[in-house]
Amino acid sequence: MSRRVLLIGLDSADAELVERWADEGHLPVLADLRREGLWSRLGTTAEVMHVSAWPTIYTGVTPGRHGLYHAYQVRAGDQRIQRTDPSWMARPPFWRHLDAAGRRCIVLDAFMDGPLDGFRGVQIREYGTWTWFGERGSSPPSMLAEIERRFGRYPAPEHMDVTRVPADLVRFRDRLVQGAATKARVTSWLLREQPWDMAFVTFGEPHGAGHYLWHVEDRDYPSHPPGGVPGLPHPVRDVYAAVDQAIGTILAAVGDDVTVLVFSGDGMGPNYTGSHLVTPILSRMDLLHASGAGGRPSLLKRLRQMLPLAAREAITRCLPRRRRHELATAWMNSGIDWERTKAFLVPNSNEAYVRLNLAEREPFGRVGRDEAAALLERLGNELGHLVNPDNGIDAAERVTHVDAAFPGPERPHLPDLVVSWRHAARIAERLKAPSCGEVCGCAPHQVSPFYTGNHRALAFVAGRGPGIGAGATLRGAHILDLPATTLALLGVDAPSWFEGRAWDEVLGRKLATVAG
Repeated sequence: MSRRVLLIGLDSADAELVERWADEGHLPVLADLRREGLWSRLGTTAEVMHVSAWPTIYTGVTPGRHGLYHAYQVRAGDQRIQRTDPSWMARPPFWRHLDAAGRRCIVLDAFMDGPLDGFRGVQIREYGTWTWFGERGSSPPSMLAEIERRFGRYPAPEHMDVTRVPADLVRFRDRLVQGAATKARVTSWLLREQPWDMAFVTFGEPHGAGHYLWHVEDRDYPSHPPGGVPGLPHPVRDVYAAVDQAIGTILAAVGDDVTVLVFSGDGMGPNYTGSHLVTPILSRMDLLHASGAGGRPSLLKRLRQMLPLAAREAITRCLPRRRRHELATAWMNSGIDWERTKAFLVPNSNEAYVRLNLAEREPFGRVGRDEAAALLERLGNELGHLVNPDNGIDAAERVTHVDAAFPGPERPHLPDLVVSWRHAARIAERLKAPSCGEVCGCAPHQVSPFYTGNHRALAFVAGRGPGIGAGATLRGAHILDLPATTLALLGVDAPSWFEGRAWDEVLGRKLATVAG
């Protein structure tokens, strides 16, 4: 049992990139942790649904039991695509259990976090989070204002304020670097000034860098600028190095008796998604139908298409955040003829989330329970055998039937089928399906939100502490284990519903080491 536990989450930091750049000397703090403490890759629910990783880490349960998986979701019984609300999380975060047990907690910028009534610790929401899912605030209420008085507003933009790849890439990189340094100062101040047994801080900078700077970092990516960008040879690595330095600043503020775990539930690589090409496939399979005579787009979509992209973006930037979300979901929900549609895509620029228009679950459901299994099998066979005709490589890494992968009471809110894309297929503008032939569209980075980098399931944990020996590693570890391990370190019994295990290697009860 440790007296204190410090958890540092790196949003979408990629295990492969961390290993490479640590070995090359660009990430000295993480390199020291790997060499002198713990390092392991982790299994993750991001292998199926990437945004599900953070709620899984918080709750200790899989998506079928916590219910969150993406920035936009469909709720059973509603059928509308909605901006995800953290209050939908069906299990409380582990810091709620620690707080109830009398452990003093600091939580700063947990991704997709929501306010907790009666929470006695320090909780800061949306100070420097990459994507906001709620209103900015803190507990106690004055804490966020005090942070901004001392350290200023967080310097990097929130995701909704980045409407496409930034025009000034150097400035975007610099703001992310400044964001990491600012987060380090805020965290160090909180650790000095506030009593704590467990502190949890999230760095969102790798997330933004991975999405919007990948094409500059990766010379093989299709939109890599010829000759690169002056002053920006390695922008993603620069941001990782800034976060590494920030971790060092925080570690200098705590003693050796503190158990420190640095982790990521998801990674980031090149954007070769095929999700934007699945909707026309569903249409050709006679499963998805547009509203209006002859399948014409709805009036709302036609009006939107009449406005140039630059004009739409300029208008959007002037609107309040809540109104922007309402407008985005209005576009998403327009144009489907529910009377004829049997399957549809939950909008997503990463995996393809296919949901049946299931009777008794959806208000306008057209698929009976008796035909659902056969329809899912047909869909799985079609989507699982997609090929990139440009190189003949299978496009799908896997097709997951969610009933089998994530059972639980929240399962009705999840997609029914998920397609995870094969990065090696290098999907661009075309996919070929077994029965419906070839479909075409823009390259992934040319489709809103214009990502050039995208998520991949390369999670990891690094750490040090009284119970962790040099060269420690974990076998069969999963992000589900993080809350159970944290509670065990602080002498608090885990709730009966936790699906993970406490790591004996971190608790000091057992040690597995890498030879040499």
